[in-house]
Amino acid sequence: MGLGLLHFDGRVIDDDGRPLLESDDGEELMHVEPGIAVTLDSRPTESPGTLYVTSRRVIWLSDADKGKGYAVDFLSLSLHTV
Repeated sequence: MGLGLLHFDGRVIDDDGRPLLESDDGEELMHVEPGIAVTLDSRPTESPGTLYVTSRRVIWLSDADKGKGYAVDFLSLSLHTV
């Protein structure tokens, strides 16, 4: 896994599966984008999940596997588009 990318599986226990945020440190949910598939390194593309943009990091949580997710803080983030 890349530098700054962490496994993440913290979810709010309710029916929508939102990520568990660090609200004590002021983290807020800014945007939600469902139906996002991710590809990490040379691994196969993950099945679609939901991308959450918070005030501190980007979190992707799998829709199919409730224990699978990734998070990266903004200081470790770079984007490349195709």
